[in-house]
Formats: sequence, C-alpha cells, structure tokens
Amino acid sequence: MAQLAEHLNSVEAREQEWYVFIENREAVLAALQEGRCDGILPAARSFLDGFAEFCLRAGVLKAFEAFPDHRARRSIPMFFFCNTLVHRPLWHLPRLQPIQDTLFRSPYILRQLGFNARQIDAGFYTTAAGAKPFTAEAIADAFVRARPEDFLANQQAVLGSLWDYCPGQFQSGLWAMDSVHFRVPRGAHTPEQAFKACVLGVWQDSVVWPMLWMLVAPSEAEITVGRKLVAAAEAVIGVGSIRHLLVDRGYLDGAWLSELHARGTRVTIGVREDMRIMEDMINLSRAPQQQWVAAEAPQIHTETPPKREIMSLPAMEAEWDACDVPLSACLIRDTYAREVRYRGLVTTQPDIPACDILRDNGKRWTLEEVFMTLTRYWHCDDLPPCRLGVAYAMSHFALLAYTLMGFYLQESDAALDIRTWNQAPPPLPLPERELAVYAGPYFALLFPSQLVTIILEHMDAWQANRKQLLMALRLTEGNT
Repeated sequence: MAQLAEHLNSVEAREQEWYVFIENREAVLAALQEGRCDGILPAARSFLDGFAEFCLRAGVLKAFEAFPDHRARRSIPMFFFCNTLVHRPLWHLPRLQPIQDTLFRSPYILRQLGFNARQIDAGFYTTAAGAKPFTAEAIADAFVRARPEDFLANQQAVLGSLWDYCPGQFQSGLWAMDSVHFRVPRGAHTPEQAFKACVLGVWQDSVVWPMLWMLVAPSEAEITVGRKLVAAAEAVIGVGSIRHLLVDRGYLDGAWLSELHARGTRVTIGVREDMRIMEDMINLSRAPQQQWVAAEAPQIHTETPPKREIMSLPAMEAEWDACDVPLSACLIRDTYAREVRYRGLVTTQPDIPACDILRDNGKRWTLEEVFMTLTRYWHCDDLPPCRLGVAYAMSHFALLAYTLMGFYLQESDAALDIRTWNQAPPPLPLPERELAVYAGPYFALLFPSQLVTIILEHMDAWQANRKQLLMALRLTEGNT
C-alpha cells in the first residue's frame, strides 16, 4: 500500500494518470469501511455527471490526451485544458478569466472535469506555497502556439471515437458543409484578426451536428478548404461513408463533384446564374411538354413571399462539360409582383425528382440554424482580444461542446423530443443535501448521517487514517 501511495504521488503519476469519477456506491462503502476516503464534497446533481461519463465511454477524453503540446513547460497535461474549454460554454463563461475563479478554485467542479484528489493534493491545484497553476494565463499559454492543423488532427481523433462509439448517429449518411466566420477584436498588445471555420456536420432530423472543421483565413476559397476537409473526414470514417453531401454554390467545382461521385458520395448543390447549365435549364423549361409544379413558398421576412413553382429536368450531364457524372436538376421559378427569378439545383444521381432535390437542399439550411444557435446561445463567436491560437481554441472547443452535449442528451430522456437538440447549454447545477464521497476513481452520494454512521462503526480504521479524513473534510469547506 505504501509503495502504491508513493507511486501515485510521484511526478510521473501526476503527469500521466487521470480519470473521471464514476458513481459506484458499493466500492465507496467498502473503502469507507477500511478507513479510506479521497474527498468529501457538497453534491450537485446535474447533467455534468452523466456528460463526463459519456465523454469517458466515447473515448473523447483519450483523444484530448494526444492534443499537440507546444509549451516549454509541460507540468499540466493538455488533457486538462482541452476538457476545461469544453466545459467553459456549459458553465456559461464567455471569457477565460472567470474560469480560474469559477472552475479552477472549486474542488467539486475540478472533479467533474476529471481531476482526482491525489493530483490536487500533490500540487496540480494547490501547491505548498499556495500557488494555483490553473489560471487564465495557463490556458492561454497552452494554446497560444497551437496551429489550425493541431485542432483538425485532434478533432479527427474525436470523430473516430464517436464514429465507433455511436454509429447510429451517422446512419442517415447525409452531411452538410458550410463556413462560419469569427472576428478577434484588437487588444492592447494584439491586432484585430479574423478567421473562419469550414464545418462538416452530419444531418439528423432537426439539427446538423458539427463533426469536423478546418480553421482558415477568411480569404481562403471555399472549394479549396472544402476539398481538404472532406478528404480529412474520409481518412477517418472511410471513403463513401459520406453518402450524400449538401453544400452551397461556394463549393461548386465540376471536377471535384466527379471525384466525389467516383468515391460513392452524392452531392446536391446550387448552380450559378452565369453557368451554361443554368441557361440551358431555363431554355428547356420553355418547351411545350414541360410542366411546372407548385411548391411551398420560401419564408422571406423582407418582402411578400413569391409564388413558387419547380420543374424536374433529368439527364442534365451533357450541359456541364466539367462534371462528367449523372445529373438530375431542379429548376425553381419564384414569381413576384414585378419580376420572375430563377434558381437551379443539381444532384449527382440520376432520376431524382425536383421535389426531392428541393427538400434535400432545404436541409442544408439546418446548419445555418445551428450556427445561429451557436452564436446566440453558446456565444461561439464572442471572442476577447487574444492571440490567434487562443481564439482558435475557444471556438474549436465550443463547437465540440455543442456536438458532445447533443450526443449525450440523446442517451437521456431528452432524446424523446428532438426540438431540444438545437438548444442553449443546459442550466447550471444546484447544490443538493447529499455529500459526494470519493474513493479512488469512484464516488457515491451519501447523507451526512450515513457517512458519520460508517465512520463511527469503523472508528479504529479511521483513527489510523485520521490525517486523510481531515483532508477529505477540508475539501467540503473548499480548502485543500
């Protein structure tokens, strides 16, 4: 036992060992009867308990361990910083500075984030001199040198873990891709900066879950970053796993659509007004045998909605030289009081009716709605003046937190109501009357009277471990 304790307190153990606490009443009671206890804290029932276990089971925390570390001093593993930034929006913290007061100085929350009592006692949280290494500056230092490719590679690992753990989330095979822009305001020592995230997400009923993204300069062409992002996803989940991809006209490239078709991916996309295929679609619609079909008018808040009609135009591949694949087209005619506007959509699969193409293209807007939710409720784009690497980290882990929370909620009762999926972070937890008692990697919720009864019934064992008991009780007071 002494050798084990010595090992757990060693520098190597402090740097390499971590775990998320899992509820196991039997294991904790057995430890208490032997006079062993690593911590006693006020309990707070919330989504965080189940969320932490979900991340552990899904292998997400393991992926965080491998996040590239560019720091000169690596006393605190990168896992802790990654996990903390995932929890930042869940605790409704718009900035890094409150983290050191809200998260890093609460032993209860530290345990929710995966810090164990031995590590805190040995110096990860409070040193002998009273210093607290977990500060906003420590987080900034962890990510200030991080590059966009670091975030992409780590998210590929997370995607692989989620693909293996919850394959049902990907059964539709329908994905959407679009970009969201971020601005970093000028600070006292940092210039104003900007970047965008090209986001690839899987569609599911009322939401598109962001699964992989690339952080790039705003000026980088959508088609350039889109090619790279889809290839990065295929490297993880396999060629052809993205069975249907919805994108806007910014990703329009006939050669790329042909490549994706050859790899088993159907694409639905809009065509530009100046393309020959668009001109040919309008000319074909004027043939006597062609028929327009009424469709639901678009929701337009700035003007009176038009009368909308659509037309199916099959076998359009001959009209687009750069795209050598089967093409079905949907021509849209919107009739306003003073003008008629046309829009064209194509999909790289034969004999798809216009109503299906229009419906599928409408699902692409679900990703725009997710971006609105992330902006309005998760404050994903509300960045402080900071270095670009730190801004990348705040945006990256906010996107990831949204998806992880959505996947976790689908394992709970919330899965019964899909309207709850695209939502704000859950409300903060409230303290309960119980105590969270920790022993090793486990915790149990006990009333104070239950804990005191066990201690009194096994007094000899507790007398031998008097120092450990006092340390555990001090955690209840918020002290270590």
